[in-house]
Amino acid sequence: MTRSRLESTRRAVEAAASREGFALDAAQSALLDRLVRLGEELAGARRRPVRGLYVWGPAGRGKSWLAGAFFAAVADGLPAGATKRVHVYDLFRELHAAIHARRVTALTGPRPAVGQGGPTRGWRTRATAPVAEPTPPRPSEESPEPRPGAVDSAIDGLLRGTTLLYLDELHLHDTGDATLLTRLLRRAFAAGVVVLATSNYEPGTLLPNPLWHHVAEPGIALLRAHLDVVELAGPTDYRTLGGRGRAGFAAGAWLRPGTTAQLDARGLRRPGADEATAVRTGSRTFPVTAARADELWVTFDDLAGRPTSTLEYLDWSVRFRRWVVTDVPLLTAVDREAQQRFVAVVDVLVDADVELVVTSPHALGTFRTALPDRPDAFRTASRLQLLTEDAGGTDPADDVPHA
Repeated sequence: MTRSRLESTRRAVEAAASREGFALDAAQSALLDRLVRLGEELAGARRRPVRGLYVWGPAGRGKSWLAGAFFAAVADGLPAGATKRVHVYDLFRELHAAIHARRVTALTGPRPAVGQGGPTRGWRTRATAPVAEPTPPRPSEESPEPRPGAVDSAIDGLLRGTTLLYLDELHLHDTGDATLLTRLLRRAFAAGVVVLATSNYEPGTLLPNPLWHHVAEPGIALLRAHLDVVELAGPTDYRTLGGRGRAGFAAGAWLRPGTTAQLDARGLRRPGADEATAVRTGSRTFPVTAARADELWVTFDDLAGRPTSTLEYLDWSVRFRRWVVTDVPLLTAVDREAQQRFVAVVDVLVDADVELVVTSPHALGTFRTALPDRPDAFRTASRLQLLTEDAGGTDPADDVPHA
């Protein structure tokens, strides 16, 4: 990469920051130096292998924004399709869907005819050669674990044509995802794909549950072997300064208690009982308060109190660009599954940049302070600060969480 190209990448990132009304701080500028160097190495990749970059640190320090701005600038200088950016939720959804599709294809494909390896019981056949010992049966296609061939094929499909793979918000709390990530990294590095990752977790703390952490260790070793690890830390969570530009997720609001007047002020019309309906994802349906052209209304109990998952949230985030989630309690008042679902909802909506409006009997500060010690709840606490709070004239001092 020529010096002019290097300066062009740096200027593109700094200009993106200026358009959003801020300037990079010292730590962010130092990270940009390292990212620009990665861009230079990518341009000269034919001469030597390129080490990727793993950027981690506390929530709200600008990791995803900075890596994303760099990624956009570099993508302009690489062949079409050579760069791929994927959020961790989308990554595993894409892979699981592709693996499932390949397994279904294997199950529904043509079966061998009689005399060509197919079943012969009950058929009268003419022996033409000594009968060999029966071949041990293959593992059942109905096994809950996908066959290795299906996994590798799905990963290769994801990586095909990719030079730079950006994994955003990398975190692991599931052993199956940890195993899949290891397989992905192994094949990516074998194919010469350069990986850029952002995370709130230092690599060694991925899959933090001590009972299962060993499952992630092979993937962690691959990350350390092929990526430089850089921490972006600092005293300021920039989300405490409010949303930049007030669009997408940051255009949303936290309304206490969520009166009709508060909703009207934001151009929202409370649904009538006749608008209650259900939304479908795949073969499953889920009750909601209303599903309008581009607007989803759903109670907290229907969203997080039922067995919903990130698959549904990802689907709905494409179909509905504004979500109104009503009657949100303190998470300490609900079970652990509901807590984790709400954390995942906020993650998905931030990544998809979907507007979120919350109605709650509690002040936003009380809700954030009372967040339980759940995986990634610290990120939820940071992200919710992007919402505009309307307390409806209530006194936050009156909102004291129950022990």
